[in-house]
Formats: sequence, structure tokens, C-alpha cells
Amino acid sequence: MSGQVRRSSWITRDPEAGCAVLERTYRHLRMNRPVPTSFDMSLAMAEIGPLGVQQVRLAGFRAAATNDGTGLIRIGHLTQGRFSVHTRGRQVPGSAAFLFPPGPYAGDWEDLGMTTLTLDHAVVLEHARALLGRDDFHLHFTGHYPVTPAMGAYWQAAVRHVLQNAVPNDSAMASPLLRTELVRSVTAALLCTFPSTFLEHPDPEPSQGAHPVAVRRAQAFIDAHLAEPLTLAQIAVAARVSPRGLQELFRRHLDTAPLHYLRAARLDAARQDLLRADPATGVTVTAIAAQWGFPHPGRFAAYYRQVYGEPPATTLHR
Repeated sequence: MSGQVRRSSWITRDPEAGCAVLERTYRHLRMNRPVPTSFDMSLAMAEIGPLGVQQVRLAGFRAAATNDGTGLIRIGHLTQGRFSVHTRGRQVPGSAAFLFPPGPYAGDWEDLGMTTLTLDHAVVLEHARALLGRDDFHLHFTGHYPVTPAMGAYWQAAVRHVLQNAVPNDSAMASPLLRTELVRSVTAALLCTFPSTFLEHPDPEPSQGAHPVAVRRAQAFIDAHLAEPLTLAQIAVAARVSPRGLQELFRRHLDTAPLHYLRAARLDAARQDLLRADPATGVTVTAIAAQWGFPHPGRFAAYYRQVYGEPPATTLHR
């Protein structure tokens, strides 16, 4: 994933200028004309790799438009006013979390405030196939709202993380590892939150005889790609088992979780770098920690002290 966070924003009361910006932002959007003369728009956008974030406020008026979501997966979060989508004779009222239709639709709103997250369908499909270990899997969403209230709350927490900790954080998003992990975590949360063929797909457990081999494959893959962005899905694909199966295997054979094993291996790599480093050259604990996927120095120091019984700075200046 290349690039960092690309941001843009607009504030206007000019109906024609505002409609032009909205139509560029939301791809195939076509605003119904004429629009109200009391037009008042604010729009902020951010792109983190393939993840798009749009926050729009259309204050104090009613309007309508048509759009086509083919090839996109867009999740809406209504924060103010009213919003409704009409597709194939069905009405989809906006809510705290809802999926836009995957094809053509019409929408209308009044005094709208809404945040949307957008991903290409191909990106989500690739991630789903990796999670399932099935190159022939076809992804279709079968509903517009979270499968349970608990998953809806989980999804909204993921969105808050994007808005509060990722979009405004240039320092964190300068890391390719963290940008990649952010997109993958959002995609995984999406797949687990909204009804689709992904959730309907059977997830068979591996046979008993494959357990030790799968664990060794996972360990070898982690050790060989330690400095790269890794997810549970990637490790499971390399081990040739499901993510759920891999977690059970690590619990049973190593008494840990795959991502805890990954963290321990990265801590050990960071310790080796700290032991070899010469502090006189200007190398810092923060730089070494970030290199091995620990963006928060305080959290890294806590993990490090828990495992090695001393602060990382002590190791560096030994």
C-alpha cells in the first residue's frame, strides 16, 4: 500500500459548486436539479490506501439524488437528520450503520449529517478469500444492517478508531505496516458485521493429523516475514488452515495465540537490535520499536519489561 493519508475538504453555500463536489466525491452520484437555494454544505474526505472516508453535512434542506454502487462497498453512518435509499422496490432507511446497495439506487435526505467508509469490492473479496482459504469464493452481501447489535457496536468502535486515531494521525499513518493493518482490520470487521455469503460459508476445522504440521508452517511463515505487515488471515493461509482453526492449534500446542506469538517474535527481534545498537549513533528505542511494528513507545516498553524484566532503554545503553 503506497502513500499516506490524502485529505481534502470543502465548505460552500453555492448549490452548483457544492453539487459538483458531491458528484466528484461519490463517483456516480447525480444530484436532482434544481437544488434548494438555501444550500449549505461541508465535506471532509480522507484516503488511506484503498479505504475512503467521507464526512458530509448538508444542512437545513431536503434533496435527492441517484447513484450506482457497482464495484464498491460503502457503509453509511447517519449522524444527523434523515436519509433513505430506494433500490429494486425496497427502502433502506439510514441508521447508525448500514450498507448501501451494491448497484443502482436513489436516495433522498433532509438536514443530513453522515459519515461513509468506502472500499473497492475487489479489495474486500481478496481479503475474504484469504480468510477462508478459497480462491473460488464469491462475496455477496445479503442484508443492509449488522447481524447483531453487538457486532453493530463492534463496527462502530472500529469506525471511531479510524476517525479519531488514524485519519488525523500523520505520524502513525506514515508507517506502511500500520496503514496496511488498519485497512485489513476494517475489512475484517466489515465481513464479520454485515450479513453475506462470507458469514454463511462453512469453516471446517483441520484434521487431527494436520495439527503439528500446520503449526510449524505458521511459525516458519511468521519468522520469515517478521518485519512485514502480517494478519491472522495471512498466517492461516500459509498454514493451510482456517483462521479459527489456527487459533485453536496455537492454543492447544503452544498455549498462546498466533498474534501473541507474532508479538513475542517481534519483541525478540527488537531486543536483538537494541543489544547490537550503539546509542552514540543516535539510534533510539522509539525507532527500533517502530521498525518492528510497535508504534506506541509506552506500550512497547510495557511489553518489553514484562518479558525481559527491564526497560528497553536499559538494554540499549548496556
